[in-house]
Amino acid sequence: MFEKFVETINNTGKAVGEKTRQGGDIVKTKFKITSEESALNDIYTEIGKLYYKNHKDNPCCEEMAALCSKASEKITSLEGLRAQVRALKGVNICDNCGAEVPLENEFCGKCGAKIERPAPEPEKAAAEDVIDHEDTVEEAPDITIKVDPEDGGNG
Repeated sequence: MFEKFVETINNTGKAVGEKTRQGGDIVKTKFKITSEESALNDIYTEIGKLYYKNHKDNPCCEEMAALCSKASEKITSLEGLRAQVRALKGVNICDNCGAEVPLENEFCGKCGAKIERPAPEPEKAAAEDVIDHEDTVEEAPDITIKVDPEDGGNG
């Protein structure tokens, strides 16, 4: 009887060990699948970027034209948002090396290149060019309204 008990325990232990090994193999294999899927998605992304770069102005079909148009809109939006961040941080981007350079610097602290100043925004230039028409505007005459207290201001 004791021998059957020991044999049952041994068989159960072997079964548990086998299930544990199988579970570990499943986890390892699923991790490999996830890694391969991630690598494949990276490749798809690179294909898309390369296609966009080479065919954005002449896509192969209407679906790609629509996707390229959406991508161009997002790129424009991102450029605007990045410009806002640079303005908030008070920096420019060096055209030579891409480093952030404080607005007051004339040269890049990383590569030494001369920093080109961005052209003034049209809104600011337009605001500075406003013409003062004070001499040509006629003044409105003073108007006095009298209210009779007896009618409560209704007439």
